[in-house]
Amino acid sequence: MNATQTLSQTWINDCELMQCPDCGGHPEAAATGAREGLVCLSCQRDFPVRDGILDMLKPLHGNNKIAADFYNGPLWPRFRFWEWFTFLCNGGERRARRQIMKYLPNLSGTRLLEVAIGDGANVPLIPTDCQVYGNDISTVQLNNCRRKHPDRDLHLFLGEAESLPFRDHSFDNVLSVGAFNYFSDPLKSLREMARVVKPGGLVVVSDEVPNLPNRMIGHWIGLPKLDRWIMSRFLNLGPEFTDMVDKHRHLQLEPIVREVLTDWQIHSLWFTVGYCIVGRPKVH
Repeated sequence: MNATQTLSQTWINDCELMQCPDCGGHPEAAATGAREGLVCLSCQRDFPVRDGILDMLKPLHGNNKIAADFYNGPLWPRFRFWEWFTFLCNGGERRARRQIMKYLPNLSGTRLLEVAIGDGANVPLIPTDCQVYGNDISTVQLNNCRRKHPDRDLHLFLGEAESLPFRDHSFDNVLSVGAFNYFSDPLKSLREMARVVKPGGLVVVSDEVPNLPNRMIGHWIGLPKLDRWIMSRFLNLGPEFTDMVDKHRHLQLEPIVREVLTDWQIHSLWFTVGYCIVGRPKVH
């Protein structure tokens, strides 16, 4: 058996769905030295596969770089307590996530893309006969996802939401939870999600409300530095992630959603702390 034939059969089959995130060319299974991976037939860019995870990332910039450093570093495990605490206040994590997943009620027998899948916290709520594809910009998160769900056939890849490596209309539905506000380009990422969904499919996007920092004590008493200290030090977001949260507190969701989706609604979640966008891609 040659090196090309040792590539995961999963990724060989997936080549029919995929396109190069750089040039839109067609990838095929190829060997790069002793490594397994894909190669774009048009621009010849190599995409290695390591431990079953396809690496399609280029050097990151902007918000995506800040987020990757956060999730790959020591701060994320410390902040996870506060995420858990928020879910606890909403009846527990499973119940809180079901408030999102109820908008995707018919996943059995379908193909789902989860953008920013993280460590796979939503996977237990997805039927086992649903084909799950997931990207993230964090190597640590995807490795944790693989480790936590060894019994699931997950198609995981490193890649940005702004350049999804799939052909148009490849998925029945797309899901994204907990990342949309802070993508480097939320509008472009939503356009990509809509592009890869089949006509009539659903795009479901959930996150905390962008203006959540406006509800903090420092905002009300005129001490913004207090809020920054709370977010950076007490909540363990760190200074760079805190700057990003602060910068995007004025993000307007409706103009973005209106431009990309049709039949859309923005639902309030978790006692107004979160939101959930549900819509279908516009037909062009």
